[in-house]
Formats: sequence, C-alpha cells, structure tokens
Amino acid sequence: MSNINNDIHRFVMVIETSNYLNRLEANQFNLFTQKLHNSLLKSFNHFKGKILVNNDNMYIVKFKSVTNTILCALKIHDNFKYITPKFDKSIRQLKIGIASGSTDNIDSITKVATRICEMVKDQIVVTTQVRKLYEEVNKNSFINKEHIKTLKPENEIFINKIMDFSETIWANNDFNVNDFSKKLGYSRAQVYRKLKMLTGKSPSRFLREFRLKKALKLLHDKKSNITQVAMKAGFNSLTYFTKCFKSRFGILPSKYVQQH
Repeated sequence: MSNINNDIHRFVMVIETSNYLNRLEANQFNLFTQKLHNSLLKSFNHFKGKILVNNDNMYIVKFKSVTNTILCALKIHDNFKYITPKFDKSIRQLKIGIASGSTDNIDSITKVATRICEMVKDQIVVTTQVRKLYEEVNKNSFINKEHIKTLKPENEIFINKIMDFSETIWANNDFNVNDFSKKLGYSRAQVYRKLKMLTGKSPSRFLREFRLKKALKLLHDKKSNITQVAMKAGFNSLTYFTKCFKSRFGILPSKYVQQH
C-alpha cells in the first residue's frame, strides 16, 4: 500500500455552477442555491471533505482520501439533477475539477483543479495523477470514462500554458488570437484543435469568454462602472461588450450590478 491516503497527499475538488443561473428571479435563485448548498454539505460531510472556499456558484473542497473524493464527485453529480429547477433544462450545468498533490502545495493543486473545472467541457474532470492514485488504491475498480474525463498530462500542460498567457494579455484589446501559437510554442492548427477538443471553443471564443469572466469579477467587486469594466476587459465597444455579456451570462451588465 502506498502513501496515497496519509498526510502526504491531498485532493482538491472545485465545483462550479453556471453564472447565468443568475438570470432566474431572485427568490427562485435563492431557493436553488439553498437546496444546492444543503445537498453539497451533506455530501462533503459524508465523504469527509473540508470546505476551503464557498460562494454562490463555486466551492473548493479538500480531501485526504482519493476514494472519498471520487465518490463524492459522483454523488454530487447524481444529486444535482434532482435539485435544479425543472422548468429550464438549459440551466442544469455543474462542473467538477479534481487535482492532487502534496500537503504543502494546496494553492498549486487548487489552481490546477480550478482551471480544469472552468476550461474542460466535461462535467467531471480529473488529472491523470488522480486517476492513477484512485486505481492504485482500488485495485479492482476503474474510473468510469463515461462519467469522468481524465486529462492527459500534455493537455494539462497546454491548459496551464494558455491560462498563464491569457492572464497577461486579457486586458489588451489589440491582442490577436493568432498570436497564441507564437507565444505558446504550438502551431495555429494545434492551438485550435486542442482548444476545440478540450473546451469546445475556438481560440477567439475562448479569449472572449476569458475576458467576460474577468469583467464579471470586476463588476462583482464594484470598483469600476460598466464602461470602465468593458475597457479594462479588452472590449473596444460598450455595445459589443453588453451583447457578449448578455449572451454568456443571460443577464445585462446593468441588471447584474443591480442584483449584486
């Protein structure tokens, strides 16, 4: 038996629900979030998870056991369909990312888990290391590929590269997505193919949504007005920003500011 479940290793699960759940009426949204929170708390307690971060649409949870981490993710995924509003199937989106590492490297593990949760299109995504550790502990049990996607090491590297680079250029409205390949060391075809495969998005859509998430955070923090946020997020046109924001989150920027 390895040291997988002792004090050396930790497993971090990041859970995210779609921000555009905010388009629901306030009382319906509050009811949903309360039901979701109660359901998640039961699962975390049952599988011995410790909550590190908790807000309306994101949870970051730490586990000591790889088996508990995987079983908890599957339980959460299974429960989710029973607690979401039945009148609109399009809002039924919940994503889970799981990564692992040493106890003294929680921030790094959380960063990886957050990125794969936010970027990869599948509902439950784990790193190759997590899968290997799970299958080492559970000799006769394998992670079901239908329910859980395992991210290959080379794709994890790609995600970290493009996310690190995007963090440096998202506010630059002169940046051309074709420059991704030059800066990342991949061909244009490779960047397009990998992004499409992992996220379901083209490079231009990926960058646009990356900027929109940054804009959402700026609006939430209320440190700038909508016009300033649009400019800071790399949008030259307020009209275009408003259109993109509404399309992505299902709510106008002005309405979002009013509600938050």
